[in-house]
Amino acid sequence: MGDPIRESGPHLAGLLVDALDGDGPLYRLLADALKRAIDRGEIPLGTVLPPERSLARSLSVSRATVVSAYDRLKGERWLDSRQGSGTWVRAPDATEGPTTVDAISTARLFLSDSGQEQKSGPGESPVGDQDVLDLSVAAVTATPTVNRVLASLTLEEIQSLTDHHGYLPQGLRALRQQIADRFTSAGLPTGHDHVVITTGAHQAISLIGRQTLQPGDTVLVESPTFPGALDVFRRFGARMVPWPMDEDGVRTDVLEDLLIRTQPKLMYLSPHFHNPTGAIVPLERRREIARLAGEHDVVVLEDQAMGDVNIDAVDPPPSIASFDPTVNVHTIGSTAKLFWAGLRVGWVRSPDDWAVRMLATKTVADLGTPLVSQLLALKLLRVREQVLRERQTELRSSRDLVCSLLNEHLPTWEWRRPAGGLSIWARLPQGNADELAEVAMRNGVAIVPGPSLSVDEGNRRSVRIVFARPEPVLVEGLRRLTAAWASYAPTTDRSAARLLV
Repeated sequence: MGDPIRESGPHLAGLLVDALDGDGPLYRLLADALKRAIDRGEIPLGTVLPPERSLARSLSVSRATVVSAYDRLKGERWLDSRQGSGTWVRAPDATEGPTTVDAISTARLFLSDSGQEQKSGPGESPVGDQDVLDLSVAAVTATPTVNRVLASLTLEEIQSLTDHHGYLPQGLRALRQQIADRFTSAGLPTGHDHVVITTGAHQAISLIGRQTLQPGDTVLVESPTFPGALDVFRRFGARMVPWPMDEDGVRTDVLEDLLIRTQPKLMYLSPHFHNPTGAIVPLERRREIARLAGEHDVVVLEDQAMGDVNIDAVDPPPSIASFDPTVNVHTIGSTAKLFWAGLRVGWVRSPDDWAVRMLATKTVADLGTPLVSQLLALKLLRVREQVLRERQTELRSSRDLVCSLLNEHLPTWEWRRPAGGLSIWARLPQGNADELAEVAMRNGVAIVPGPSLSVDEGNRRSVRIVFARPEPVLVEGLRRLTAAWASYAPTTDRSAARLLV
């Protein structure tokens, strides 16, 4: 046989790019587009695909998205890979044994605003010897109260929706009023016309990006951050500049210099229980962000999607938008983190002069978020305190268990116990997080390496460990992670040359 065909990033991107304009996570759109191209014969069997970074650059998406798409197709037997030989197309019905997993399936990264497939049926153990235990997806399953609400819709409630034609781009007025009242009670006066209901928080980020950014515009993005935001900004052709963080969130001591040097159009941050670090941006920093944003005429996008996951019942400072009504601050939230990601309901609260533009952009995007999901979201928000109590009990126990296991088995790792959120951000004493994530996957546990959550592939000694899992999964997952570290740590000397600290 001759040498295999080797696809280039630009050529393959030309085959796939149009398919990325659909709805849903980018990695799924990309994976489906690859399958269609293989089915049509545009990508012959045996073709060696371009490296993840090359294809990511050509498609203007994150490397995490391409890794996720490749890994999804490896799991479905469309692709195969081998260390040092790349990734190539195989027949979907091939009968060889399981493929080697050479990189963490960062589909789990994007799923931080999506649901997760359930692999175990009723009565089956959540931990099996051959399972990959997932400590990477920052998402929760439903609590008993959530399940009761989801099953509670009556015929009369459904008919109240179906008597209407169903097109409400701005969202159900009752839901918008409920959200507006929550903002007002938290110190941010809000009317229902300030609020647009979105299909998840991810769409809210996209709607703001579409109104704000032109190709080449600069966005200041906290590092690390939510990887879905990175994908959105890349798709708009934005130039992203990392905004440094410390244990209290984004740093304001460097902000004015960054604003002067980079002249951004948009700043993106998560001030409440930051994903992945759990940090809470202090009051004075929030005030300074609002002041500097106003002085430099920069739009601020504050992502509070994780803000409801308040494990220790702390009292976070007010929204950045509350400090100066003249500053263009958009505040987004979601039902995903407290209730259930499968509902796919989010929202964005915008200043007065943006309200009409937000509605127009949402109308073009999809004519409105599904009304049944919105009705369920309204009912869930009415029992928010009850669900929060359930969630606090569940997550406090699992968080403290992971903290105890890290102390016992990985004492050289550095981390802080978060007061809220769904994950622990841990720094390795040496080595490379990407490499450790690969070793961990081979040991049967998935974690997220820091570069996948970073603008510049920084945070190379940090990993995200999600603790929103059942106790048996956490205990076995940390055992496997400890074994992975034991096998990886002695090899870190040879990684030092590639490590940027």
